[in-house]
Amino acid sequence: MNLQEIRKAKAEVRRQVSHVLAGLPPVRRRDTGIAVARRLATLPPVLRARTIMAFLSLPMEVDTWPTIQWAWREGKRIVIPRIEAGPEDCDAPLRQRRMVAVALEAADHPAVRPGALGILEVPGAAPVPVAEIDVVLVPCQAVDRRGNRLGKGGGFYDRFLADPDHRAETIALAFHEQLLDEVPAAERDRRVRRLVTDEEILVFDVGSGRESLEFC
Repeated sequence: MNLQEIRKAKAEVRRQVSHVLAGLPPVRRRDTGIAVARRLATLPPVLRARTIMAFLSLPMEVDTWPTIQWAWREGKRIVIPRIEAGPEDCDAPLRQRRMVAVALEAADHPAVRPGALGILEVPGAAPVPVAEIDVVLVPCQAVDRRGNRLGKGGGFYDRFLADPDHRAETIALAFHEQLLDEVPAAERDRRVRRLVTDEEILVFDVGSGRESLEFC
């Protein structure tokens, strides 16, 4: 497929998955967040990590709050994404802005506010160097059995993970319904190393595209 065809295919997958996610009851989101947190807590890269980049979930995403609370109890530093323009171009279009990671201080009600795309962010905090991040927990609209991830369409994570200082383990979090046999992907799209759902953990061989099942 050419780039235009890939974009159309991505839009159709996003539409189909959004329809499925809209039908999931709130209790399912809560239970999935707990199940995913328990699975993450068994993974060696997560257990070794000193700094974990998480995200504050939107309504149709896996609830990350159980994972964040577990990480704080374990003494780990949590950072979350913030989308911002450069200091000389504060009015840059959204697609030209960059994503940075900033620390989320441990609290029952962290000091956050809605930012770009409605995502909760920490205002004012200085960015954390990419090289200090050990694990990146990545949201997705869909992911396939080769580790291809489909996001919301902004490309922020793809650009963030392309940073030459990036060395972190990348782990996508998803409902089982978001795992597809194939997701349309362009050459610049960044694949994830692992996937954790409410039903299983998959580890991808990013070099060959093979998958392996850790446990169900």
